Amino acid sequence: MTKYDFDFDKEVINTTVRRLTNQLWKLIPMREHEEDWSKQLETVTLEIAGLNEIFMNPQFLQLLSKLEGLRTQETNFELYRKTVFESISLLQELNRGIRL
Repeated sequence: MTKYDFDFDKEVINTTVRRLTNQLWKLIPMREHEEDWSKQLETVTLEIAGLNEIFMNPQFLQLLSKLEGLRTQETNFELYRKTVFESISLLQELNRGIRL
């Protein structure tokens, strides 16, 4: 159940998670090519924070913490990339754990 006592079709959630995963992947080449990756990060973080509000799952805290860390810390590229990979893995785990 969700915050709104409304059940979402699992395929809708899977599609949303795939789209967010693709948006997270974009962060790596954007930083490599010195593009404005921070706006992309902000957009993805905002939507994931919204999912947290809907599904009220405390596991979103770890994912959001990693994404916020990317925004606030000057990290070398290897750590940045590793954190993006970890964030993608966490998003996939959360998708598997969402109860509908």
